Amino acid sequence: MKHNSIVERLAAKAIGLGVGTLVVEYKDGCEEVFALKNGAGYGIARFNSSSPEAASLRDELHGVARRKRRITVGGCEYELRGRVFESFGENAFRVEFRRVEKTAQ
Repeated sequence: MKHNSIVERLAAKAIGLGVGTLVVEYKDGCEEVFALKNGAGYGIARFNSSSPEAASLRDELHGVARRKRRITVGGCEYELRGRVFESFGENAFRVEFRRVEKTAQ
């Protein structure tokens, strides 16, 4: 399935790696995206902070922090939950995703 939003594309990439958490932090003029697994972070993307992509990413992350989002990856549905926190005086973001079990109808 094609994911149009940057957050959805990054979440799909992380889910494919078997990871359940994304962290986005500002460092040296860039928004750096890490996939967390067992306490270790793996860099999976980097956006110049002044780029349109980084601005869109930040807007989407604020949206996920305000309201959960669901996406489908590989035929499975996942719920994305986000939060905003401060890291060295800058906004940073954490998005956790978990698989949603479908109920029998």
